[in-house]
Amino acid sequence: MPSRPTSNPQQFIQQAPVLQVHSVLESTDFYRDILGFNCDYRTEIYGVVWRDNAALHFTHGEATQSDIKHFFWLVDVNAYYAELISKKVTITHGIGDRDYGVRDFGIVDNNGFTLIFGQDID
Repeated sequence: MPSRPTSNPQQFIQQAPVLQVHSVLESTDFYRDILGFNCDYRTEIYGVVWRDNAALHFTHGEATQSDIKHFFWLVDVNAYYAELISKKVTITHGIGDRDYGVRDFGIVDNNGFTLIFGQDID
């Protein structure tokens, strides 16, 4: 597994994928209202959501990518699972310890993208 990010990076400080979606406003609403992300910029053609050091950008387009999966490293995956379980999200796989050394769970967002949230098993 990769080392935990440091507060004093030597070069890279963050990654922010840009995803093409049918509705930027619906996407930013979902991430803000359901997943607890912040949204500090959004128009009908571009939007940005973030939570702590994880960010996603959305751009409007008629075609949407398929089979997109994003993995988010968390400090406490159990707490985030508890936060989301009462929300209207589609769980792709429930929380559990995996044989690859990660405790994780997955959901599907409003665009059909799979989001996996996990942490190293200590």
